[in-house]
Amino acid sequence: MPTARDPRWVLLAETGEYSTLGRHREPDEDDIAAAEAALAQVGRAGWLAVMSHSAHARTAPEFVMVRPLRNPRIPFEEAVQAYRCRAT
Repeated sequence: MPTARDPRWVLLAETGEYSTLGRHREPDEDDIAAAEAALAQVGRAGWLAVMSHSAHARTAPEFVMVRPLRNPRIPFEEAVQAYRCRAT
């Protein structure tokens, strides 16, 4: 898991977009079910992941996959690369 001052739990979509699920505690099964439902509403899949720090920090954040959500069609690493392309 990334070691940083400001780690956060995120939902990382296949497109590289992300949404913060929490910073001060691990999401519980209800939080994860709600995230999967939100992905289903927009026809997307992704991963529950830990992001090392804010996307607004000087250095690019690192991502560690925790588990897939809604059967992503691409590898996790491709979603991370899509995030990096969007962030530059």
